[in-house]
Order: sequence, then structure tokens, then C-alpha cells
Amino acid sequence: MKHVFVVSCLLVLTSTLHAADIVLGATQIERLGIRDAAPVPAAQASAAPWSARVVASADAEWVVTAPAGGVVVRVPVVEGQQVAANAVLVELRSAGLPEQGAALAQARSAAALARSNLERDRALHAEGLIAERRVRESENAAAQADAAYGAAQSRLRLLGVSAADASSGRVQVRAEAAATVLERMVLPGQRVDEADALLRLADARKLMLELNLTVAQAQDVREGDVLRVEPSGEQARVTQIGWGAADTTQTVRVRAALPPAPSSLRPGLWVKARRSQPATDAWTVPAAAVTHHDGRTWVFSRTAQGFRAVEVQALSQDAGRATVSGALDAKAAVAVSGVAALKAVWLGKGAE
Repeated sequence: MKHVFVVSCLLVLTSTLHAADIVLGATQIERLGIRDAAPVPAAQASAAPWSARVVASADAEWVVTAPAGGVVVRVPVVEGQQVAANAVLVELRSAGLPEQGAALAQARSAAALARSNLERDRALHAEGLIAERRVRESENAAAQADAAYGAAQSRLRLLGVSAADASSGRVQVRAEAAATVLERMVLPGQRVDEADALLRLADARKLMLELNLTVAQAQDVREGDVLRVEPSGEQARVTQIGWGAADTTQTVRVRAALPPAPSSLRPGLWVKARRSQPATDAWTVPAAAVTHHDGRTWVFSRTAQGFRAVEVQALSQDAGRATVSGALDAKAAVAVSGVAALKAVWLGKGAE
């Protein structure tokens, strides 16, 4: 019955309408099953969502290494745990540390003796009892002793070990800054050498998204583009677009930085991200409102006499909504159902 009605509409309306106008009465609109909704102005155009993986930023991840060779006594942290600055991460026992503690004590004593000798020689020189050359030799010896003492202190400081701990052979590896433990790489009882990896840490406030896009998708992305994470609503800004495509997947790696702030996102989490870009004369409409003809995109805008076919440019579209650019009006609703019947009436008149 509906098909018969559409044909009758074509016959009645063809001779009275100009190119893009479709005159329909309220009864005809209802019988064609046409429903409409107002377009919503859009300042941004959002593309279809892409899969993205949350990872730690390149400058936010670091590896904690063993300052000296020894045996792991305990690892009081677990993966995923947040640790404060200066918190103990790993405790080691090292047989080589007492030697370094002894070297520090010897250097301290030698420096004190050299300073004492220098003070004595200066006093003797002031009384005219020794030559100036003797004072210069004492000054040089004191400078060398102080340098050796400073170097011994620096070695233990780099190890993160106090003089007392060095004497006992104990090393407590501490966190340099607040961080999240990503990976435990050693177990209690394990023997490690100097510079062996112990833990992998990351600053949880510095995260980024990694996306693998097809070459065609990557061509539309620019550094500085904003990606909106769903459903959290957080925004990431594109900072790097890979130069080459992966051999196996033929995809391009794109990275986008999240703001350095506390986030509900976690490294390893898979999310959906939409690219947003500034748009002029842009409108968000239900995806069902958009139709295509002759390689062009159209929507049907409501008028006092019925509808008018308005050509638009599709900026983005997914299963539920579309963002288009064109001469629409927030006060003029667009057809969102019965679009196929409306298009049939429109094309039956010979309109393009």
C-alpha cells in the first residue's frame, strides 16, 4: 500500500516543484513514516572510534638497577603498587660493600691527617722554621686527600648506601620519585651483579595512547590533533606519527600524550579514541538522516511546505551519528526516518 502511495505522490508533485523542494502535507508525511529531529551545532567533528592502548610515556618509565653485586634479601613491593619517593624497593646483601666502607674511613682519616699537617706547616712557616716550599707540598697533599675522600663519599652516595650500611654490607634500594611498580624482575634469594635490572617503574601521571592505524587513516592525522577517550572523556594530543608502516600489519604507529595529571586510565588498558577537529558550519545529526546520491551527500531539511534536499559534506560518521557541514539551521529539523521514501519522491521528480 505504501509503494502505491509513493507512486501517487510522484505523479501529483512532479509538475509543481522546483529542483530540491519536496512539497508534502502532514498526512502524506505521516503515511510515509517520516520523522524528524533538530540538528545540533558541532564545534568539533569526531571521527569513528579507533582502538588505542594506554602506555607509559617514554620519559615516564625507568628501570631500577642493582647498585652493587649481591644477594636479594627482600622485595617489599608488588606489581601495580604505588610507592612514595624514598620508599624501600629492594634490599640486598653485598660482600663488596664493607671494603668500600673501609675505603671511605681510610680516606676520611687521610684527609684529616693531611689537613692537620697543613695547619702545622703553616704555623712553622709563620715562625720562620720551615721553607715555603714545605707549605706548598702540604697544601698539595691536603688537596689530594680531600679529593680522594670526596670520591669515596660519591661512590657510596651513588650506591644509595650510608657509611653505616656499607660497613654492614646492606643496601636498601629506594625510589627516586613517586611511581607505580610495573614489573618485579628479581626474587628474594636471587644473586645479582652490579647494574642488573631489579624493577621497572613508571610515573602514573605521565601516560600516552598508542594506536595502530591503516596508512589511509594515518594520512588524515596531524600532530596536535585531539583524541577523545571513551568513555572517560579524557583528551590526548597527537605527538608522533610513525614514518613507516609495519611489515606484517601494514599499519602506522601513532602516539598521543595524555595530560600529566591523575587519571582513571592504567598502562595496558585498551580504550576507544575519537579524533576531533575544528569544523565550520558543522552539525551533528543521526546517521540515518544522511543519504547519498550521484556521489554526493544529502540530508532532507524541514520546510513549511514539506522538505528540501540540502547537500552537505560528511565530516565523520559512525553507526549512530554523523557530523556534517552544510547550510542547515537549528530551527529546521531534518528527516531521520522514512528517508528512503522521501528520497524516492525526490528522485522521482528528476532532481539531482
